[in-house]
Amino acid sequence: MCLRGLLLVAGLVLSSWALTPEECEPLVTPLSLADPSMMYGRSYILAGYNDNDVFKGILKNIQSSWLNVISSPFGALMSQFNKLYGNCVFTREAVNVTFDGNTVSVSFINMSTTMHILPGSNNLTVTSVNSTVRHFDLVLRKLNITSENTKEINLRAVYLMGREATLSDSDLEQFKKQASCLGFPGEPDYIYNPENGFCTEEESTKI
Repeated sequence: MCLRGLLLVAGLVLSSWALTPEECEPLVTPLSLADPSMMYGRSYILAGYNDNDVFKGILKNIQSSWLNVISSPFGALMSQFNKLYGNCVFTREAVNVTFDGNTVSVSFINMSTTMHILPGSNNLTVTSVNSTVRHFDLVLRKLNITSENTKEINLRAVYLMGREATLSDSDLEQFKKQASCLGFPGEPDYIYNPENGFCTEEESTKI
């Protein structure tokens, strides 16, 4: 195919994702958290975007990731299991969780985050995240990543999550459209590949 033809095809693909504000509105309107139970339990991260270069690089090297969130009298206990660079690692933190309308605020150690739960297709949910991370080098050191960035950083991310570890092509395309409405164009930084499998707690090292 000639260059002109390739550019035409690329233009058609990009334009197909460029939704109008009216089309975007139902995709980015947060769900009610009157029943916060949707926040708890086990969820698989199936795809995601991040606007911070270092975290984007980490996301591109994650082979699989899942979360388990348990309610507690003090907020929640959050565990995340990642297969990263071929190694199984996990974090487990007691976090403070507050609900204000359709906004979830989570804080622990050197990170504070606000989240909105957005509608997804076929029992999937989309989580829109805004985080502030302090002492960024300490976070990276836990992952054995060297960085001279010790400043406070702010980042945005959006994740497609499901109770089952399956992702259809149509659900992924819908998520890309939704992400584009939130300012994340193009392909996700992370897409789950079923060949990678998920880490178990028994084989994971706490960081």
